[in-house]
Amino acid sequence: MQETIKSFEVTRGGKSGDLLSNIRNDQQLTVGLLACGYFEYWRMYPGLREEVNRDMDTIAKRLGASHDLIYPGFIETLDQADEAGRLLKKRNVDIVIIAEGTYCPDYFVHQALLHLPPDIAMICFASQSHGRLNFNAGYDQSLRNSGPMGLIQLTGGFRKMGKYEKFETVVGSVDDDEAYVEIDGLIRVFTVIHNLRHMTIGSIGHVFRGMYDFNFDKTAVTGKFGPHVMDVNIDHLMTIYHELSPGHPEVKQLCEKAKTLYEISGLEEEEILRSARLGVALQKLTERYKLNGLVLLGQHLIESKANASCYLGLSEILSNDLAVAVTEGDVLGCIMSKILKGLSQHTPFYGEWEEIDTDLNAVLLLGHGFIDRRECRPDRPVMIKPACENWGFTGNSVGFEATYTPGPVTISHCIHDARGWRLLISEGEILDTPPLSINECTMTVRVERPVKEYFSTLMKYGFSHHAIAVPGKVGKRLECLARQLDIEICWL
Repeated sequence: MQETIKSFEVTRGGKSGDLLSNIRNDQQLTVGLLACGYFEYWRMYPGLREEVNRDMDTIAKRLGASHDLIYPGFIETLDQADEAGRLLKKRNVDIVIIAEGTYCPDYFVHQALLHLPPDIAMICFASQSHGRLNFNAGYDQSLRNSGPMGLIQLTGGFRKMGKYEKFETVVGSVDDDEAYVEIDGLIRVFTVIHNLRHMTIGSIGHVFRGMYDFNFDKTAVTGKFGPHVMDVNIDHLMTIYHELSPGHPEVKQLCEKAKTLYEISGLEEEEILRSARLGVALQKLTERYKLNGLVLLGQHLIESKANASCYLGLSEILSNDLAVAVTEGDVLGCIMSKILKGLSQHTPFYGEWEEIDTDLNAVLLLGHGFIDRRECRPDRPVMIKPACENWGFTGNSVGFEATYTPGPVTISHCIHDARGWRLLISEGEILDTPPLSINECTMTVRVERPVKEYFSTLMKYGFSHHAIAVPGKVGKRLECLARQLDIEICWL
């Protein structure tokens, strides 16, 4: 007898017809290298072919050390270009990098690209054998450094044809460390874009009332970024919650873990236990419904249902890389958290624009009660204190007080408004300031332009009141992502 297929709404985590059986984890992309040289030069300058071949092998070795690389070998004839294209197609490469060891006719590359998708991610690496002019070298060494001319010819043809319009470019010598860092960053951008398309975001509740800046169109979100936004009923969470007694081993384990990892002040054992019970339920919900992202509404919804804050559970989800998670119904904030984590390999700080300090020329970003403990500065304890806002629980509940390690930082968010899609990019520095004892996570960021002007410009841009901040400077990578997705860029 054929098994009756049911919806995830009723299977409680069992196999269903409308939910993947296994979570789609992030995938690393396969990179193909087209490295070309022009056969005509070999008869003119004996030994040049061997030098150029070594240069292209250097590129392949550098790329292969960090990525899943498919290198068909040095291309010097049209037949080899055609064979290389066929191989890259057979191996299903996701990104193609084009390098030329000498000037090379553009039809070589076009022959290879005939076999690949017209929208394939592409990086043109204008490489040369050395980074300084050699005033004593002969014309053979000028040829060895003429790859950039060939790439300019190639990209000019792309523009004229209206093909491969979203190629990215890198310039440098074959042993230029900075060039490979830049290539790695571009590959990371393409990887993030790819993985966004397979992301499932579970949303419990709705946008907090009055936050018009966070209201979103699911269709537009999927069309622009790729993630599927799935409504998860509060009953799905509470069913799991009620399956867990306060004395459940996993609940008690999380409670003890919190007391070991964090410095606790002002909370009773029972109050921590309530947060642990909800925390385990949130983790199990993320696993049960195969979620890569979780968006919650705590205010007057989850907090009142569970008689506890969500923050211990969200911190565990972040610290164990189960998913990216945000609150207040900010679906775009969840997507930006995923993007920034992918670009930087750090968990973003989820905050909101709060106040300015004119002496420090800094803005204060105020958190939302939870944090990834791995990102907190190691010279200060991560505090658990009574949550600074109460939206439905009795007595006190868990809230985190901590900040990130001082250093470079990138702040971003996106918005979809009457003008279309826009992306905010801002770089600054997390300052080494005294802790704010306000029972909340904070980040104090020195900005580059005068802070009053900075805050005024932010308002004029019209971005949402949340700020997603991540350690490191990844503004150029965000620029690339915006170009690839046709999003207007707003530097601040």
